[in-house]
Amino acid sequence: MAKITLNGIDALTESGGTVTVAAGTNLVLGTGAVPTAAIQDDAITGAKIENNPTIAGNLTVAGTLTVEGVTSTIESVTLTVDDKNIELGSVDTPSDTTADGGGITLKGATDKTILWENDTDSWNFNQNIETSTTTKVKQKGAFMQSSTHQALTLGY
Repeated sequence: MAKITLNGIDALTESGGTVTVAAGTNLVLGTGAVPTAAIQDDAITGAKIENNPTIAGNLTVAGTLTVEGVTSTIESVTLTVDDKNIELGSVDTPSDTTADGGGITLKGATDKTILWENDTDSWNFNQNIETSTTTKVKQKGAFMQSSTHQALTLGY
């Protein structure tokens, strides 16, 4: 076994081709110290990335990605999701109470919202809903609007 001792502490040890950096020891590699090609696939396991790293360019994550935090911000012009179902309010024990106030907010001069209200057991839109002249609105299978565009009242 080979050892590298710094200030009286065994900072690096080598045994059977494995180099170990002792706990509490920092290993700093300068720019160009290790060429990218020198790092083999699966060479680093259990690594931790901390302190707000920035990754320039494209990033592909294979497998499941879990993001934990109070706020997750995605800054892109278009967000594309292949799944056809987006779950909101996915907590350990979902209920109508935990869903209360959840929904979609579109930011503008004033917020445009579609929000669930538990008290009324309904979705609330804070803006008008307009359909094309050929679109019909149904309530439990019955059309609520005729081709003459009579007044339409929702939620009563």
